[in-house]
Amino acid sequence: MSEISLLSVEELIEKLNSLNKNSTPRWGKMNSSQMVKHCSKSIDLYLGKITVPFWYKYFGVTIGKLFLIYISKLSPLKTPRNLKTMVKSLKISDKNLDLDYEKDVLIQKLNNLIDLEGEIDHPIYGKMESE
Repeated sequence: MSEISLLSVEELIEKLNSLNKNSTPRWGKMNSSQMVKHCSKSIDLYLGKITVPFWYKYFGVTIGKLFLIYISKLSPLKTPRNLKTMVKSLKISDKNLDLDYEKDVLIQKLNNLIDLEGEIDHPIYGKMESE
């Protein structure tokens, strides 16, 4: 994995460690523990541990790659706020999660991403380079 990717993971972990249960959301409607779990589940989706309906993959493979190309060129700060979470298993409704536990789970998953190499079969967008 490239030095830039490793640095990015380290920066993410640093930001995660600065969160606390009273952190005010600057984006979306979830509290900090819900958002951390949502991010963790998003990694599970990327790794194919979460299945999605056929039409998600059909849409993702046919049109979604154009969206990915477009969105990857934008700053994350330009992503529209309060987008609906379309994949039901990524919706986190429990407001009483243990933030420290959820942070530990996400940090472990982020560290595991560093070691990924080659091609990934994303459940929505199809074959993608792990990088």
